[in-house]
Amino acid sequence: MKTWFILSIWLICTLPAIAQKGKNKPTRVSAKIEVLMEGNYSKDALKQKAIEAARIQALGEEFGYAIIQGINTQTKSQEGGTVLTQNTLTEVSNTLVKGEWIEDDKGFPKTKFVVREAGNDQQIWLLCEVSGKARAITEAPITFKSFTYKCQEPDKCPTTTFKHGESMFLYFQSPIKGFLSVYMQENGKVYRLLPYRQMQGEYASHVPVEADKPYQLFAPNHTNYFEGFHMVDEYGLEVHQDGTPLANLVFVVFSTKPFSKPILVADEQGILTIDQKPFQNWLNEQKGLDKAFQYTRLAVSITE
Repeated sequence: MKTWFILSIWLICTLPAIAQKGKNKPTRVSAKIEVLMEGNYSKDALKQKAIEAARIQALGEEFGYAIIQGINTQTKSQEGGTVLTQNTLTEVSNTLVKGEWIEDDKGFPKTKFVVREAGNDQQIWLLCEVSGKARAITEAPITFKSFTYKCQEPDKCPTTTFKHGESMFLYFQSPIKGFLSVYMQENGKVYRLLPYRQMQGEYASHVPVEADKPYQLFAPNHTNYFEGFHMVDEYGLEVHQDGTPLANLVFVVFSTKPFSKPILVADEQGILTIDQKPFQNWLNEQKGLDKAFQYTRLAVSITE
């Protein structure tokens, strides 16, 4: 069974690490950034990327960074905000901060496009400000391996950029056994991709995964991972009719303990969905209840 999705871009950035606070209670953090609009991206896609970049900056300044990339590519604007370019956002998309975002303050995030003179030309800049509650990550996460790819052999075609009409597959491997679920965010709506639509009973909230075993998910030639279910849902990617490049966030959720899914509603295609805010609340609640519960976000873009 194959489902087609239209996506929207979200990437992240980084600044130099500052010492971790070491406290796990919520604290208020904020940041401002400026992003030069360049390349073949829509304004909505750039907004999503800038918001996440600003959140990462706020978390990094408060709690520190576990991985530092691209620290020489940022400068400060006259107003004190961090200036980023499209290349900067892409280069540092794998940054890991030692904190996690809980919720936005009322009225945030704030974004505004402005036109600035650049010699004999003009440039479009996006001003972005975030403010909200966050908390430190005090325990080392389980280092599982997960990435998107687009051919039959994952190691030969890992990618986060897909062409119109291509299928998206997901590779997953964990050092210990546990439970897995996969979601995808699109335009404020979150779709559950795994467990597959036909799965019920013990697979209603998650699927079991074995230690060290490689999983190639959403791939029609890999249908025997889960006992009693020998079908997969395939996911093809499409752009809007005007050809605007788009992307999305894929959430790979893993825990060593069973966890309950959030309340989901089936759309017209039978895919279970949830709005973005209650989904984020569910992630935060699960992390609060289960120290072994964790997730990673994969930015996936699509062009003509």
